[in-house]
Amino acid sequence: MRKGFSIKISDKKTDIKSFISGEYDNLYLQTEHFDFLLEGVLLNKKKLLTEYALKDFETLIREIYTQKKQRLIQEFEGEFRGFIWNRKEAKLYVFTNPTSTQRVFYSKFRNEIFIDTSLVRLNKTLLSSGITTTPNLESIYQLLCFSNLPERKTPIENIAKLLDGHYLEVNFRDLSFSEKEYFNLSEIPVFKGTKAAAVDQIHEIFAQSVIMEYQKDTELGKNHLALLSGGLDSRVAMLYAIKNNEVPGNALCFSQSGYFDHTISEKIAEDFGIHYEFIPLDGGNFLKKIDELTEISEGMVFYTGGIHVKYAVEKMQYEYFALFHSGQIGDGVLGGFNTEPKRKKPSNFKMVVNHHFLPEVEKSLDDILKNYETEELFLLRNVAYNRTVLGAHVFQEKRYQTSPFMTRDFLKLAISLPEEWKFSHRFYIDWINTHCKEATNYRWERTLMKPNAHWKTVFGDQFMKRGFKILNEKILKTPQHSSMYPYHFYFDNNTEIQRYYQQYFDENLHRIESYPELYNDVKKLFVSEDFHSKSQAVNILSVFKLYF
Repeated sequence: MRKGFSIKISDKKTDIKSFISGEYDNLYLQTEHFDFLLEGVLLNKKKLLTEYALKDFETLIREIYTQKKQRLIQEFEGEFRGFIWNRKEAKLYVFTNPTSTQRVFYSKFRNEIFIDTSLVRLNKTLLSSGITTTPNLESIYQLLCFSNLPERKTPIENIAKLLDGHYLEVNFRDLSFSEKEYFNLSEIPVFKGTKAAAVDQIHEIFAQSVIMEYQKDTELGKNHLALLSGGLDSRVAMLYAIKNNEVPGNALCFSQSGYFDHTISEKIAEDFGIHYEFIPLDGGNFLKKIDELTEISEGMVFYTGGIHVKYAVEKMQYEYFALFHSGQIGDGVLGGFNTEPKRKKPSNFKMVVNHHFLPEVEKSLDDILKNYETEELFLLRNVAYNRTVLGAHVFQEKRYQTSPFMTRDFLKLAISLPEEWKFSHRFYIDWINTHCKEATNYRWERTLMKPNAHWKTVFGDQFMKRGFKILNEKILKTPQHSSMYPYHFYFDNNTEIQRYYQQYFDENLHRIESYPELYNDVKKLFVSEDFHSKSQAVNILSVFKLYF
C-alpha cells in the first residue's frame, strides 16, 4: 500500500507530496496560517474530541494548534507520523510517534533538505535529483553485528532516521534543522509507592490502554483481532480485553505445527470461546521472500525477524477487523531489559548477536552506550523500537498493529518501577497473579511452566526449556519441534530453499566487489554451515540490491 509523504526544501521552493489514503485518521489540512498532515491511527481521537467538546477532527486540530502550536503532538496516542508547517514563522515540524514505529527519514544534500517516510523512496528521489548515494559501511557492519541498526542509523550515508518521541524542526529561512524531543522517558522519576500500589496502578493503566485500542475498532466500524501465541504478553492483552467485555472476533497464531505457541494459544482460545485461526509455518518456503522483507525493513533490520509474519499475513483468512492487537515488547519493559536487580549502565548485552563483527563497530557502540544512564532505556530504543517492531511494519502492509504495553502512560509507569522489582519478571508475575489469574492457568512458552510463581521463571529458563531443546535437537533428532519457527531445520531439509539461496548469492555477490573486506566477510558467512550466517550474507546482498 502506498503511504506517507515526501518533502523537498530548497532556498527557492518547497515541494510536498502526500501519498496518504482516506483510511484510519489520515488528514491533510491546508490553511492560511498552517498546514497539518497526519497519517495513522489516533487511539485517543474520540477522547480528545470529548475533552475539547468538539465533533469533527479537522476542527479539533485547528483548536489544539491555536492553543499549543507544534506541542499538539504531545496530545496524540497511537501509530502516527506527520508534519506541521507554520507558515508565519517559516518553520516545519516533522514528527514520529513516541515509539518510532512510524518511520521518518531525512537528509541534506547540496543545500537541499529531503524528508520522506520511505527510505526506499527517498533514495530514488535523491538518485533522480542527480545525487549519488553510497552505503554507510559502519551501518552495514552494525547490521551484521546487531541484526538491526542502532539509534538514527540507516544503510545509506548521510541519511538519518528520526528518533522515537522526537520531531525534526526545519527553518526555511536558513535551511537549518535539528531534532527536538517531545517524549522523554529518561526524565521519569522512580516510583515512590509500595509494590502493591504499583501492581494496582499498572493494572488500571493497562486496562485503560486495552479498552482504548479495542474501542478504536468499534469507532472504525470493525471487529477485533488479537494476535495470540504461547507467550505471556499476547495472552494478557487478550484476556484483559475479554475481562472488559471487548471480545475478539478472531485470535490469530502462526507457528510450527504442534509447537507450544500453537498448542497453548489454541487451548486459550478454545477455553474462552474465541474463533481461532492458525497459520502453520511448516516447511519454511516463505524463507525465499528475501527482497520483499528487505524492502519492508528498508535494510534497517535483519529480514528473518519478520519473514514468517509476512507469510502469515498473506495466508490469513479473517478480514473484518481494523487493528492487529498484540502484546509487543511487554516482557522487555517488565524485566527483559534488566540484567541485574539494580540500576546499571548499558553494555552490549542483547545488542550484539554476532560477536565476530564486534571489533568493526565496537567504538561506535561504546559512543552510543555513553549516552545512556540505564541499560533499560538503551535496549528499549535499540532493541524494542529498532529491532522487535519489524513485525509491526510487516503487519502494517495490511493493518496497523497496536500494543497496550506501548502506550505513553504504560511506558512511563514501567520505566519508573525499581529494577529489583522487575528483574527476572518478578513484578510481571506479581501483577498477573493479582489481576489476571486466568493467564497463569496455561504454560508459558518461554519456561514451559505455568507463570504462577517467581521461582518457575529461573527454573524454567535454565532447566525446563533448555532440557526440552536438548531432548528434541540432540536425542530425538526432531529440531522442528524445538522452536516457533525452526529456520535452520527448514533450510537443511528443503533443497529448493538451498538452491534458491545459492542462486541468490551467486547472482548478487558482484554488488559488493568494490568493498574487498566486506566481500570476503560475506563470502565467509555464506559458506558457513548454519542458516543464520548464510542469511546474514544474503541480507547484506539484498540491501545493496535495494539501494546501490
